Amino acid sequence: MPASDTDDLDEVYEIEEEFDISLSPTGDEGSSFRTANDPASLYQRQNVTERKGAVDVRCQVVDVVHGLPHPEAEVFATLIVLRFSFSSRKAGRRILEVQTSLEFAGCKAGAACPEVINIAPHGDMVLVQTSQKEDEKLSLGGNIGAPPLLGVQAGVNLAWDKSVSRETTDATKLIGSMDLIGRNYGNANSASWSLVENRTTKTGVPTSMTASILLNREDNSPFKCIFKLHATVDWMSSIEKLVGSRSRDDPVLFDPRIKPTNRLQVYDHEALDSVNLERLANVTFMTVQDNAVKHI
Repeated sequence: MPASDTDDLDEVYEIEEEFDISLSPTGDEGSSFRTANDPASLYQRQNVTERKGAVDVRCQVVDVVHGLPHPEAEVFATLIVLRFSFSSRKAGRRILEVQTSLEFAGCKAGAACPEVINIAPHGDMVLVQTSQKEDEKLSLGGNIGAPPLLGVQAGVNLAWDKSVSRETTDATKLIGSMDLIGRNYGNANSASWSLVENRTTKTGVPTSMTASILLNREDNSPFKCIFKLHATVDWMSSIEKLVGSRSRDDPVLFDPRIKPTNRLQVYDHEALDSVNLERLANVTFMTVQDNAVKHI
């Protein structure tokens, strides 16, 4: 391995990276596995993180493109496309909520920090909104009677009912934002997404989400991404909250000298500002396999 790669590897741990996920009371097999950078191929690993157990949580880099925002730009740009997947392997388990963040920084002390210019999905969104009708019945009663006579109470009970009908709505919620982490000045240096299940239907978070990030960079120096994720898992109808183990994945390292991956499409690396990030992003609740029934 070249000496420069070794130097970068020594520098990447200046910012602590951690991965928190609720998996099981003792931690399922594979839930504490650490995702590391390959010493023989240090930069831009595809597998950001992988946690397997009662629930599976994964994040993969789909595309990375280094270039320019536009041909006349005096700064550089990087487009990153990520795919998250969340699935349950055991009955009674589901993921209620996911919080994830990606913080970008230079690999060496004092290096310029990449700035998050745009992300998708971005903002507050509701997915698959549901509604239900709720009926409430109120009973009011009283007693009208004559004064007691020889210990006997004479009277008539009066009562009436009032019915109240209302429609309530709920939905799965998705929030995407560009944030400042570790400082209170300058442009955003991180991207974050939150997924919260529909509390009424209790169907868990979506099974997959594809997200895109556009960065601006001052130079072509290598940089890193510190990835954090916390998931809240429900088991057996909320009887027990599952507390998982803490583990640390290596930061993902990026080298602007590496050629575009172009897996989803061929990007114009000299005009990354023109890429429609919303078209790259999507959220999936369920994948159905058609023609799965065979007739013999």
